[in-house]
Amino acid sequence: MISDLEGADEGSVIESDVCIVGAGAAGISIALKLAALGKTVTLCEAGGFEYSEISQEVYQGEVRGDPYFDLEIARLRYLGGTTNHWAGDCRTFDSIDFDRSFISEELKWPISKTDLDPFLDEACGILDIDPVFYDSDYVAGIKSVNYKVSPPTRFGEKYRAALQASDTIGLMLNANIVDVVVNDRNISAAIFKSYNGKELTVRADKFVLATGGIENSRILLWLHQNQGDALYDGALPVGNYWMEHLEYILGEALVDSDIVERNAFVLADETQREEKILNCVLRTIGVPKSTTKQLVTDLLCVAPSIGEKMAGLVGKNLACGAIFEVSCEQLPVRSNRITLSRTEKDKFGKPRPVLYWKKSPLEKRTVAAAARAFNKWLIDQDHGRLRLDGWVLDDRPFPEPEDLGEYHHMGGTRMGESTETSVVDLNCRVHDTDNLYIAGSSVFATGGYSNPTLPIVQLSLRLANHIAQS
Repeated sequence: MISDLEGADEGSVIESDVCIVGAGAAGISIALKLAALGKTVTLCEAGGFEYSEISQEVYQGEVRGDPYFDLEIARLRYLGGTTNHWAGDCRTFDSIDFDRSFISEELKWPISKTDLDPFLDEACGILDIDPVFYDSDYVAGIKSVNYKVSPPTRFGEKYRAALQASDTIGLMLNANIVDVVVNDRNISAAIFKSYNGKELTVRADKFVLATGGIENSRILLWLHQNQGDALYDGALPVGNYWMEHLEYILGEALVDSDIVERNAFVLADETQREEKILNCVLRTIGVPKSTTKQLVTDLLCVAPSIGEKMAGLVGKNLACGAIFEVSCEQLPVRSNRITLSRTEKDKFGKPRPVLYWKKSPLEKRTVAAAARAFNKWLIDQDHGRLRLDGWVLDDRPFPEPEDLGEYHHMGGTRMGESTETSVVDLNCRVHDTDNLYIAGSSVFATGGYSNPTLPIVQLSLRLANHIAQS
C-alpha cells in the first residue's frame, strides 16, 4: 500500500515489525525481502514519486578539501533514490576487498565475500542482470573482469506496483524523519514530518536507516545531537572513513583489438599485497580510426620496429588505439568525514552536512603501480604499448580531473568489530544499540573498484534475512 503523508490525518500512528527510512536500492530491497519472509514493514520515503525542488533542497551541503560535486546534485531524493540516475554497471566485490590488512588492520571487514555470495543470484535478479560473471584466468598477474549492465533498473519505477499491491508493506511518501523515541539504546518510535507539516509516528520492533552514503551519517550524527548517549556512544566514529571512487585518464594505448574488447583489467591479489596498494580497475576504451593512425605515427617516431608491426596489425583490424583510464578505490581515513554544519539547517531544522574530502598518497601510488604493471604485461605478452601522461609516474599529485568522482558515496557508518574504527557490527546493527540498523554503501569498510549498487543489494538481502530471524 502507498500513502502520502501530506494527505494523511494529523498525528497518525502506524505500527509494524520493521520501520525502514529511505526507499532507494537498499530500502526497497529490504522491504520486499522482509515482506516475503512474513514481516510487516513501514517504508518511509522523504520524497514523492518524482523529483521535486522542495525535497531535493534538503540535500544541500558543504564540501571542504579537494574539489567535489555539490552535494545537492550528487544524489536524488525521491522514490528509488539514486537509482533514478545510475548508469547500470554492476559487479560485486573481490575477495581481497574484505581483507586489506596488509595495509592496515582498519581495512578489514568482519565478514568475507563468502558471506555475500549466497545473495548474488537474488540480487542480480533484482537488478535485471545475468548472475554469471565471465572473468578470464590470470595470465602473468593480470586478468580481464566482466561487468554486467543493468537496464538500468529504476527501483521507483520497477517496484512501485509491487509496493502498491503489498498487504504487508506500507510505503509512506514525503515522510522526513525528525526525531526518535529512545529508552536505554532501544528505539520505540520514529517521528516523521511532511513538507506541509503533517506528523507521523511509526512504532516498530526494529529500525533501519537506508538513506544513502551521506545521509546515513548525517542522520545518525543529528540523532546523537538530540538524544546524546541514550541512543549510541558518541565516541563511535560516525561520519568518518568516507570514501569515493577516483577516476582518471592515464594516457593512451595502442593494443591488440582483443584488449579493447575485453576492456577491464585488474592486478592479481599477490601483486596488490606485494606492492601494498589498493584495488583498481584499468580500462581500455577504443578511439576513432583517425586517433589510432596518429598513435601509430607517434610510435613509429620513437620505436620504428614496434610501430611498423602495430601499423600492420591496425591495417588488418587486429590492433587499435584506446584511451587508458583507471577507477581506483580510496583509502578509508578518519579525516575524510561527514560532519554537521554549525550554522546551516534544512527546513526541518536538521543541520546540513559538511563533507571533508581529500585524496591520499596511497591512491596515487596505487595508480602508478597498476599502470606500470599493466604496461609491462602488455609488452611481455606482446599485446601493445601504453603512452602514459607525465604525472602518472612522477611525483606530481593527481591533476584536476574532468570527473570529480563517480557519485559513489561509501563509508561513514562502516562495518567492523572495534567500536574505535567502526559504527556497525557484522550484521549492520549500530554498536551497543538494540534495534537500529544501517543499510547501504555507508557500511562499506573498503570500497573496492566495483560500482556499489550490486553489493548494496547483496548486503541488504543479508540484512533482511538477519532481521527476520532475530
